[in-house]
Amino acid sequence: MSLATFTKQPIEKLDYDVLYDDWLTPGDGLKSVELKIDKPGLTLTHQNVSTFALKAWLAGGENGVTYKVTVTVETDDGRIKQDEFKIKVKEQ
Repeated sequence: MSLATFTKQPIEKLDYDVLYDDWLTPGDGLKSVELKIDKPGLTLTHQNVSTFALKAWLAGGENGVTYKVTVTVETDDGRIKQDEFKIKVKEQ
């Protein structure tokens, strides 16, 4: 599912949240998270995973380039979900 498009400047390091609390069933939680960026330049500096959410910290990127970030999660109960969001890098 495509979530949103965000804009950042090349120098910025910002956090992006992906929430799964509305999707998860009671008692289920995130077991593993994989994050992929479709092209070089934008960097995942670190991520925090809780029972129901991912916080991804992204830095860099080339001015004028839009990056697709794909997040694949697996839950304790075995569900697998994939979401995408875009980061447009624009010097302002």
